[in-house]
Amino acid sequence: MRQYGVAPGDPALGLPRIQGGYPLLDGPKLRSLALLPGHATVVAAGSPAREFREVDDVTLRRCAGVVEAWAVALRESGDVVPAVRSGAVRPDALVGLADRVRGRAEVPTRRPRLCKSGGMAWEDLVVAAERRETARGDRG
Repeated sequence: MRQYGVAPGDPALGLPRIQGGYPLLDGPKLRSLALLPGHATVVAAGSPAREFREVDDVTLRRCAGVVEAWAVALRESGDVVPAVRSGAVRPDALVGLADRVRGRAEVPTRRPRLCKSGGMAWEDLVVAAERRETARGDRG
């Protein structure tokens, strides 16, 4: 049961690996082993391209999905695009992070939550670091 890094009763936070070619989280196994309880949060940030998956369709269907940017997730996400194509997830079931933060959208609390990042936060961090270095004159 520790193969997923979580045991029943542990605070549940799934952190899949970056750029996996196949889903790390196997929905049927997670459910049968009770490793993804309703209070769990899964953070999937390493599948920014369609050929990479971290979370399978079963897990995506079961979770309340929050995506960093709705349009980007539907266009580029290696977890979201295949799940929408297969019919496992409806696009309108996904909640955009900005809408959630601003209180314009609710996320069910009795289901596990999936926070799907397309890597945009990393891009913002790189740009901010570059601007800081430039402003401080740290560039050679």
